[in-house]
Amino acid sequence: MTPDAAFLREHKDLIHKELDLIQDVIKRMAANSFQVKAWMAGIISFIAAFERGKLFSEPLLLLVLLVPIASFWYLDGFFLQAERKYRSLYNEVIRKRTAGDLSGLYDLNPHRFNSGAPSIRKMMVSKTLLPFYLIPIVLLLAALLYMTLAAAPAA
Repeated sequence: MTPDAAFLREHKDLIHKELDLIQDVIKRMAANSFQVKAWMAGIISFIAAFERGKLFSEPLLLLVLLVPIASFWYLDGFFLQAERKYRSLYNEVIRKRTAGDLSGLYDLNPHRFNSGAPSIRKMMVSKTLLPFYLIPIVLLLAALLYMTLAAAPAA
């Protein structure tokens, strides 16, 4: 079912503004995801640079670095999930408006897509996030294992 051209012309500005708002939210979620990665890299680098002596003399302090990595990984998964929900909202709005339906105009609440969106946990293990966060975790655990084995007395 296609709406008549007069309907689309009459509501063109409303529809464009609504789509612009949704696109802005999607851009903001993507920017937040990028910022989370930048903050994680910066904080881990800062701690490693300024606490270098303590980190490699006290192995348990290496585990402290896992806290910001895990926290930022979760946040990144959250932002990626939110971005997916808003993309679903965008697609629904396009479908409804081209069908001549103005219901829910400017309703930017993405929670109605919760059931269709992947969980935050699934987003965290996606092919875009898993390597970025798993590599530092593996390196930290490898350093911890090396330090533990090097400190163990030879039998």
